[in-house]
Amino acid sequence: LCCLKVQNDYTVQVAPTLEPAGAVNLEYLSTALQVRRCEGTEPLFSLDPIDSIMPTASNAEGSMQIKRFEPEWLAGTRVGEVMFQADYHLKELSMGGFEQPVLGMKSCMDMDRKENDEEWSGREWFIVRKAEMQVSEDGVLIPFLKMGVEAREQVQGPDGLEDSPVTRPNHPLVLYAEAFTKNFDLIAERKGVVYQLRELAKASIMAKYLLESGLRLGEPWFQLAAAESPAYCMEVPQLWNDRCYSTIEVKDGVIFSAGKGDDVVQRRQSMYGGVDFGIDRFRLSAPSRVATSVVAGRAALGRPASSLMATTAAGLSMGPAR
Repeated sequence: LCCLKVQNDYTVQVAPTLEPAGAVNLEYLSTALQVRRCEGTEPLFSLDPIDSIMPTASNAEGSMQIKRFEPEWLAGTRVGEVMFQADYHLKELSMGGFEQPVLGMKSCMDMDRKENDEEWSGREWFIVRKAEMQVSEDGVLIPFLKMGVEAREQVQGPDGLEDSPVTRPNHPLVLYAEAFTKNFDLIAERKGVVYQLRELAKASIMAKYLLESGLRLGEPWFQLAAAESPAYCMEVPQLWNDRCYSTIEVKDGVIFSAGKGDDVVQRRQSMYGGVDFGIDRFRLSAPSRVATSVVAGRAALGRPASSLMATTAAGLSMGPAR
């Protein structure tokens, strides 16, 4: 694990650490620094419908979604792939395509039957609910955050799908987003793509602080990421869930309707979304000082260490030259 330590000359040194709370993925950090320096924002991703028409029981099978990255050059990078994989898996979990990561959680399709008798579209996306920078006693920068999931119902507007003015609090997608947010840290330990997305959010917070605090960063900090893949598919199949049900009538032991033909009702739900951390909502320029013992106690992962720094004397060779 690697952490960042501020030097007396306002440069930043890479050093080893045993504490996951202070660890930062250097490749994610380098990409986030490039995006922040060139675009003035954080990496963004969304998974949008190509035709902007609400999928129904008759047209969803052939629908496709397109990956949208901001900036566009994130397509084919590891940061871009992390955002896509995490977002797509969130949709799969929401639709009940996989076993839920926490006992007691229900997918949108397992929610109230009355809600699922109607066709609907919605979007859900990852956000950062809280972000701040901390500095340990030995000068290690620690990005602290809490993440969650937001959800909105969508309706067909004049220009395609758009957010509904009001999303019902009992909508299945809203209920699932609340459950996912409540168990986010536990899910991140059980789902690798969610864990990597959280590491990317930490790196994005660190990048914002490093560039806004006036610390001296050499050009090598912006060149640690691997080159993007030249061949990258930008379209994926539409995520949808198809459920059929029918009503039967029994009179004097005789079945009058057995769910054939027009008696079968078909309903389809679909969802979109992406990754929009929203880190620019937080002020990170004045990090708070924390005692080492508090930081070690706050970390839910790994062993508490007596110091965040495994060693403060030697930097890593992968770090930029001073």
